[in-house]
Amino acid sequence: NCPPFQIDNNFGTTAGIAEMLLQSHVQDTQGACIIHLLPALPAAWAEGKVRGLKARGNVTVDITWKDGVLEQVVLIPSTSKLLVVKLGKSQLKISPEPGEKIVITKNEFI
Repeated sequence: NCPPFQIDNNFGTTAGIAEMLLQSHVQDTQGACIIHLLPALPAAWAEGKVRGLKARGNVTVDITWKDGVLEQVVLIPSTSKLLVVKLGKSQLKISPEPGEKIVITKNEFI
């Protein structure tokens, strides 16, 4: 009742933007968390970065992209659970240590 603040819209919009940049709802058959990077990046967002997103499994994710293509992703997992990081149809499997800073560049997905 207090325009322009609409709690559903404000939080829903933020969640929708986060889902466009990072999705992690699925686990593989071995229980690994699948982290899908930039699954719905709009063409209008050709360049950008986001820091501090949280993926399932309590993984902090920072993403940088340029010309609509991933430049770098930094993952900091809080557990040693196996991760599968996907970018388009490419994927990497990672067995991290808790608190380990994992830096992945676009070249590692080719």
